[in-house]
Amino acid sequence: MPTERNDVLANQGKEASPQEQKASLFERLIPILFVDDLQAERDFYVSLGFTVTYQGAEFPDFIALGHGSIEFGISRRESFTLELPDRVLTWQFGVKDIDTTKQRLTSVGVTFREEWVTPREDWKYRVLHARTPNGYSLMLEGPGE
Repeated sequence: MPTERNDVLANQGKEASPQEQKASLFERLIPILFVDDLQAERDFYVSLGFTVTYQGAEFPDFIALGHGSIEFGISRRESFTLELPDRVLTWQFGVKDIDTTKQRLTSVGVTFREEWVTPREDWKYRVLHARTPNGYSLMLEGPGE
């Protein structure tokens, strides 16, 4: 009778398929946003509930931020201009509760607009649109309602 241990032992000498090899290379995505005002961008995300996971003398123009499984960096770049964000990125996060998110944005003074999205009759959700201090378009997508 086969057991899980027997299956593991039987597969130990086998090479991983090309698809398995590709899949095992990557475990997370950590994007880095270029900004002009590093402190304003950091303070914005901290006000939304993110925490600073790295800020140090080794990389003085870089800060890492995290919230649960989400992690990203912000990095000051001299060549950054406020026209660039709309050309390179719409920053979208899924949120658990859109009403709580609206309250958080309001309480920290972030201007936003709310949009109902209805891809089909039985599928609708709300999205909050805001701007970060360095001009990135921020979309906060709530669950289906």
